[in-house]
Amino acid sequence: MLVLGLLNLRDAAAVLVRNGRLLAAAEEERFVRVKHVTALPLQAIGYCLQEAGVRLSEVDAIAVPWKYWVLGRRAALALGAMLRSPTLCRVKGQRSLERLGQEWTEQATLARRLRSAFGPSRSRPAFLDHHLCHAASSFLASPFERAAVLVVDGASEAHTTMLGLGEGAQITVLQRTPLPHSLGQFYAAITSFLGFRPDHDEYIVMGLAAYGEPRFAGVLREQVLRTQPEGDFHLNVRLLDFHLARVGIFLPALTRLLGGHRLAGDKITQRHRDIAASAQVVLEETLLHLARHLKRLTGAEHLCLAGGVAFNCVANSRLRREAGYKDIYIQPAAGDAGAALGSALWLSNRTGALLQRDVMTHAYWGPQFDEAACRRALERAGLMWQAMDEEDLCDRVATELSQGRLVFWFQGRMEWGPRALGNRSLLADPRREDMRELINAKVKLREPFRPFAPSVLAERAADFFDLSVPSPFMLFTCPVLPKAKGVIPAVVHVDGTARVQTVDRDSNPKFRRLIEAFERKTGLPMLLNTSFNVNEPIVCSPEEAVQCFLKTEVEWLVLGNLLAWRPRGRVTGDA
Repeated sequence: MLVLGLLNLRDAAAVLVRNGRLLAAAEEERFVRVKHVTALPLQAIGYCLQEAGVRLSEVDAIAVPWKYWVLGRRAALALGAMLRSPTLCRVKGQRSLERLGQEWTEQATLARRLRSAFGPSRSRPAFLDHHLCHAASSFLASPFERAAVLVVDGASEAHTTMLGLGEGAQITVLQRTPLPHSLGQFYAAITSFLGFRPDHDEYIVMGLAAYGEPRFAGVLREQVLRTQPEGDFHLNVRLLDFHLARVGIFLPALTRLLGGHRLAGDKITQRHRDIAASAQVVLEETLLHLARHLKRLTGAEHLCLAGGVAFNCVANSRLRREAGYKDIYIQPAAGDAGAALGSALWLSNRTGALLQRDVMTHAYWGPQFDEAACRRALERAGLMWQAMDEEDLCDRVATELSQGRLVFWFQGRMEWGPRALGNRSLLADPRREDMRELINAKVKLREPFRPFAPSVLAERAADFFDLSVPSPFMLFTCPVLPKAKGVIPAVVHVDGTARVQTVDRDSNPKFRRLIEAFERKTGLPMLLNTSFNVNEPIVCSPEEAVQCFLKTEVEWLVLGNLLAWRPRGRVTGDA
């Protein structure tokens, strides 16, 4: 049975599974080049069908992770926020309600739009519970036969949190938290208060938090976000309302507690750092409260996490240390894009087509391109290049990296989820103290306080990090061992941690061989690994890789087994 899972709202994505086995998965933003795009994912769907060699008419079922007709609660809350602020009602209110109406229309007309784009289909879309799809995306891809399941995001149709139990291939809902009490919306509102984009820049706030002291945590705990008995919590929307915050409106009672909000582009002060640190601590404490309650309910030894809040790798790591579970599983696209995966797996399960549960051990489910496509992209751009066998290529690239040069590394199938995990990566030497500043100057043009991540051979990770379990998806942080901090300064955050990717022998052999070549030259089994992009989605195609390369001062570009560089005298940025 072929099932197409798709999300046609924010973070649009598509996946295709056969009898529960994943064939292809991709986010629409990689094709249309707009981060977090809201759209019917036509190009992602087209890719998934092409990867499997099928037409839409051959797909047995279409799964969508939203019951679009259950949006009344969200509309009522948006209307309430409008009434609490005449300014919002006058300037933004109509737009908010129009957006909800557009979401409803997008879902209601989905079948017709799919037919228009791909021809007839043998089935109509099945609209599924959003949080159950999130839960399925993690538990049904996990290695656990029995696990507690915790879903935490901004909002589903009417709820913000789901506590459940996974057993075999079944998921039982145990408890839900209704809107407006939302951890995702709490953190997004603080993100807006600090002058960043809500539902977009929360990872920046997480990085900024390490530079602050949580001196506002008590105020936030007592007056904004309170934990309550039986695994519950309460968000005081009379102080911090997400619908107001997302348009930059903050109530006077909140500013009396935290001070004035920061505008985008303003200088970041210590007070802003302290607010970020405080919000991060209160989020972690609330998640611990939920996870411990869920353990008491289920007695489970393992935990599966999903939802946008599961991208907070600092909080994930605290759960791993303190919540009392043996291990935690999170699949690499934990946010709404991942719900498309969950919808396909959950519908497969409901129809009896989940013949086996495959553990997701890697993230390489997107498009790949042959050498001819890579050659054409290089030739059109007028770049110099050389074809090399894999051993010589890894040796040469390792040499360049060891000498402090930067390398864009484009290989195989594109990653599923927001992390570059060795197939669409910018690589560098983590030993250099100045490497973070060098990358920001030559490539990233981003906030200097944001950290870069290490990719390390799995069996050597414990030599550098306080890490005893695999971390293949960069979804956990861990302390850097004292003896290692001076060895790998470019990947150590200000709080002494790193967001680690462990690279095993099976998931990405070529990337592993490059790290092994670097180890032979330097003694270090690790590379600095960040995403192959510049203020845009991670590159998908060879053409996008070349265009991104030409916008930067990176010295080398690798497309498959082709090593490319600029002709002498070529001006950077003339892409």
